[in-house]
Amino acid sequence: MDAIAQGREALASWKAAQPSNWYDSHAVLPLLLARYAPPELRAEFQARLRQFGGEMAGVDDQVVRCDQPEFGPRLERFDAVGRRQERVRFDAAYHACGALIYRSGVMTLTGDRSRAVLQAALVHLASMHGEAGHVCPLACTAGLIKAIQRVGHDGLKRGLLPRLQNPDYAERLHGSQFLTEVQGGSDVGTNASTAELIAPATATSPARWAITGEKWFCSVVDAPLYLMTARPVGAAAGTRGLGLFVLPHDLPTGAAVHVKPLSHRASTQGPATPNQFTIRRLKNKLGTRAMASGEVDWHGAVGWQLGELDRGFHTVVDIVLNTSRLFNALACSGMAWRAFLEASTYAQFRTAFGQPIAQFAAMDAILSELFVESAAMLASTMDLIALEASGKADEALRLGLNMNKYWTSIRTTAVIHKGIEVLGGNGAIEDFSPLPRLYRDAMVTESWEGTHAVLAAQTLRDIQRLKLHEAWLAWIGARVAAQASGEFGAELARRLALLAAEVRRLETADAADSPIAMRHWMELAMILHQAVCLAELCALPAASQKPALPADIVRQWLALHPHVQPARVTGWWPRLAKP
Repeated sequence: MDAIAQGREALASWKAAQPSNWYDSHAVLPLLLARYAPPELRAEFQARLRQFGGEMAGVDDQVVRCDQPEFGPRLERFDAVGRRQERVRFDAAYHACGALIYRSGVMTLTGDRSRAVLQAALVHLASMHGEAGHVCPLACTAGLIKAIQRVGHDGLKRGLLPRLQNPDYAERLHGSQFLTEVQGGSDVGTNASTAELIAPATATSPARWAITGEKWFCSVVDAPLYLMTARPVGAAAGTRGLGLFVLPHDLPTGAAVHVKPLSHRASTQGPATPNQFTIRRLKNKLGTRAMASGEVDWHGAVGWQLGELDRGFHTVVDIVLNTSRLFNALACSGMAWRAFLEASTYAQFRTAFGQPIAQFAAMDAILSELFVESAAMLASTMDLIALEASGKADEALRLGLNMNKYWTSIRTTAVIHKGIEVLGGNGAIEDFSPLPRLYRDAMVTESWEGTHAVLAAQTLRDIQRLKLHEAWLAWIGARVAAQASGEFGAELARRLALLAAEVRRLETADAADSPIAMRHWMELAMILHQAVCLAELCALPAASQKPALPADIVRQWLALHPHVQPARVTGWWPRLAKP
């Protein structure tokens, strides 16, 4: 065999050597089950994850197809006889992937605190394909389910929850959430969409409202249920005046509005018509191309009130966004782990200068970094999911969720970028590996559910107004104290003390000092949180670790992220444009 043939054979061998089961091959996920899953449920979790891990490892071809422009979502405004329908159509490969994902029961688990870790693990495994058209719908649907479970009218619970949690892909309902408007973006308080009361609530049905306005960034625009904010006529300005509503895509022609929306696939109650809205267009995005995002105009669409009218934005933040930020971090962890998997296996088969490139010190350092980064972000996210499921430490959780979303999204883009570096020029080829697609998807997850600046500003407000850092420092401090006698106890304690000292300056920081200082503090806080999580994993009993994680990964993590004081913002730049 000549050299060229040998080179191609090595690449083919790399492809063939990819794990056939993403759970069985995972070096960290089983340890996290040992750390967080209820002992009596671990066998169930392992069996379900093993089955799902094998299924997800086998659908690469379908995911690749869905991401290609010619097979992506397409808007069909009218049916064959010219009736308006506002449908989004998908390729058969998209539905094949969706059937596997929903069949796992991932949405059935929503709200079951004893199985929150299982749900998170399923989302992580699905996210090893990137967003793949379905991870964002999972996040939106989970947020909608939780909101209905916690604050919904009994009529909504009876009418919607059974199908929202149905694992049958052909029968299930899924949701979306539309918050952003063109004039404000993340400044939701400027939302101009209005709501006018149609009928008050009864014992069997929630209040019905007519919604008018526009939403600018409508991901999962194909969903049969839309969760959105609107301002009731006469309500206060800002976020305090926003109500929260659930709008069905379809309404039965000539029939009253019931809390049983028609499926977007077929109606059993006669012809269906769109609920007084139009999809202006689908957006052409950098990443997450298999998932349909659009712009929507509402023309008196009928919606059901969700929760107390003056608590709409509160419900969005405390339930919907918190859920989405956790799912966003799980998506990041899945993409980062896939980047490590692709890069590490490639480096073992690719040879240069007479040896596999994994044997070069520089490449070994990169691969080690990819492993510890992806392990750390999965560990911190699972840690927060377990905290939420416990129902304790709400103030620490709020701060932790925002910081974790910020940090995992930043680090995921960096991890995938380094993974592409390992593959060299091959890493830039779309049909050579999933890394270009994952990189594009990761750029989108950085902006979803709060940009970096928005999350930093929210965390700063929570520190200055609510003193939430005190609860977070107490929560992580107790775990640092538990490591006092270990190898890293002194270093963890030193970093905790630095965080406590620096946050005192943030409590009174002015506008010039706070932007970079706040992000720096968030990063230091997350580095400490993840170091503690890794140290706890390494300290698990030997029987729980197959294979064992060495303490070297904690040492490496701390070395990768030293404590560095940020520079002051200068506040100058050339202002060329005039608004």
